[in-house]
Amino acid sequence: MKNISVQVSQHDKFQIELKFICPIKSGKKIGDYHIELYFFMPRNLEVNGHSFGTELFYNDFYEHIRFKTPQVDLAALVSDTSIPLQYLRKADANRKMSYCKILKMFCSIAKSAMRDSEKAVEQAHPLKRQQLGKEFLFNTEKLLQEFRACRPETGEPDNLELFDLVDEFLSINSNSYRYKLWEFFSIYDNQEMISLAAEVTGRELEYRKKREYPSMPYENADNSELLYRESTLKKAMAGILFLNVETRRAGVFLENLLLGIAAAVAMAFATAVSFIWKGLFLEEFSISFFIIWVIAYMFKDRIKSALQLYCLSKRNRYSYDFKQKIRDGLGHDIGVCREGFSYFNANELDSAVIAARNRHTLSRLENGSMEENVMAFRKRIEVYANPCRDIFQEFDVDGIVDILRLNVRHWTYKMDNPLRTVYTSDGKEVKKLEARRDYHVNMVVRFGERHGTDSLIRYRIVLCRDGIRRLERLNEKGEIDD
Repeated sequence: MKNISVQVSQHDKFQIELKFICPIKSGKKIGDYHIELYFFMPRNLEVNGHSFGTELFYNDFYEHIRFKTPQVDLAALVSDTSIPLQYLRKADANRKMSYCKILKMFCSIAKSAMRDSEKAVEQAHPLKRQQLGKEFLFNTEKLLQEFRACRPETGEPDNLELFDLVDEFLSINSNSYRYKLWEFFSIYDNQEMISLAAEVTGRELEYRKKREYPSMPYENADNSELLYRESTLKKAMAGILFLNVETRRAGVFLENLLLGIAAAVAMAFATAVSFIWKGLFLEEFSISFFIIWVIAYMFKDRIKSALQLYCLSKRNRYSYDFKQKIRDGLGHDIGVCREGFSYFNANELDSAVIAARNRHTLSRLENGSMEENVMAFRKRIEVYANPCRDIFQEFDVDGIVDILRLNVRHWTYKMDNPLRTVYTSDGKEVKKLEARRDYHVNMVVRFGERHGTDSLIRYRIVLCRDGIRRLERLNEKGEIDD
């Protein structure tokens, strides 16, 4: 991995997720990356600085930072030369911290390997899918067998319990990807693969039942225990890669400086008026001077407030709202990031962002003579390479993953009903049809490394009042990029 990359997806009905992968480069002490998100909001949604300000944006915004899971091919993971398996076999269950670290890291690597391998089956050439599907089912079984052969007979009680929890999670996870494979081959009615997937998943459920793991699915039950344990174990196992973030306000000195300058300008105006009036018209204190002083002070107060608002609005565009220290589980500093949110007029944007937006005639007509409201989120990430490499010396951890998730529910409040009636006619009969009332929010994602070349990608978020309908990546011509 050489450069920062991004994966954009729809997380659920109301959330979009952006996953930025920032590499930790060997031979480089600090990685300095920047991320910018521009949302072009149609005016009729009335999403602006008054209805959707900075506080609301951050309330609807979720993020977490973690190390990138080391990538190991599933076939390589179960081979005789598998490094993660070798570390696991040599791990001492009596050493609590080191054993826990290796066990959770192996779990994360295995989960990632199964996910990538199953995805590769779906994306393979049709003539190769069945063979790759069989290899996937064989390798997942072998993975679980090799892992379970490492179960320690003695050791710290907490470590023995953790091994069983990892075993349960890998069992749940392996079957979830096998079920995905079953669904995929069911589309093509491949009976051999359907039967094979059913056989393998059935054996795994029998094993889980034998071990008395609570995460068993049952017919005519709500199966909430299965989902709860899957979610809880997922967070617990991935926690080895998660990083702690300490957040505080950024730009406090600059903000106070600008407010002080605004107050000084306003006071200078009031003082100048009083001296000029007294020097030109009055020789001594009088009721007229008192009235002029009060009026000057009144204008001074208004000038101060107006200048402060102006300075703060400009500060938000060039400074940041928050500064975050990134620390590992032991409290060591491994990086810092800054983030800010503000609104722009379209004519204030960089020409590269405008070109990426690539507005066409219809969108201009939709908004009349007015431009779109433009929301901008900016983030800068600095990663200290040496401390990061020292944390997982046994594994090839070569990147930081910054996951951003934005809830768009507040964008839907002013939308019309999601369904409307339209009509058609064949010349003999008029028929009623159903039509969707959609809204388009364009998003330009800009990212890159300091002193490097930026990448810009445009997405279109298609929304209705019921939530996100679809997320489309658009090419330079404004066409959907398959």
